[in-house]
Amino acid sequence: MAILVAPILFIAAVIFVAYPLLDDRPGAPSDEAPDAFDDLLAEKDDLVASLKDVEMDYRMGKLSLQDYNVMRVDFERRIAQTFKRLDDYESKS
Repeated sequence: MAILVAPILFIAAVIFVAYPLLDDRPGAPSDEAPDAFDDLLAEKDDLVASLKDVEMDYRMGKLSLQDYNVMRVDFERRIAQTFKRLDDYESKS
């Protein structure tokens, strides 16, 4: 009896776990597009954290002044672009 029940339970468990991955209905979780605003916020947070890391590396002597200035300007430019995109997104909403 257990020899018949165990495979059936195993197959049922696999189907239960795999069903959301195979679901192709509109609006299914796999079809949801990530929110652009959340992506922009995450990008901003990543850039700010990277800028802080560059500043810390310079203070610790791991970066030369020239490298620090190049990286700082690049991150500040990218952060400004991200803030502009966030403002544009908010103004459209």
